[in-house]
Amino acid sequence: MVEQPDVAVDESIRIAAPAHEVWLAIVDAKRRAGWWEYLKLDATVGGRFEERWADGDGREQLTSGVVVEAITDQLLVLRWADEGWPATTHVELWLSETSGTTSVRLRHIGWERIPDGAALAEEHRTGWRRHLDHLRRHVERAGRCLS
Repeated sequence: MVEQPDVAVDESIRIAAPAHEVWLAIVDAKRRAGWWEYLKLDATVGGRFEERWADGDGREQLTSGVVVEAITDQLLVLRWADEGWPATTHVELWLSETSGTTSVRLRHIGWERIPDGAALAEEHRTGWRRHLDHLRRHVERAGRCLS
């Protein structure tokens, strides 16, 4: 058996808004609808999440899992799997505020437990970059509307 190296999706962005505003954009369904409308998330420990989406061929796919840890304004950890995966992965969202600007770091780990994990990680890296950019634009736009 060939051992796969550890693979991680590790992406970061800075958002010109306080951590609490970023947190609410992630965990509050009404706020999240402005940037990730097809994600259902109960952001409490043990809560479920579900994302229904279409792949490149238009087939409906399901990603789902459970909230493992939730620390308001700081950390959200999810056990994550696409339909048909033989194992789960973990997604960690870290928020850190400095002078009213929030750094968001996303780590998606556990790919070594899945066949073709490195290729799937690269596909997910692209998706995570898009989601993080949508989050940033949504939160910053909402902040300008409140000013």
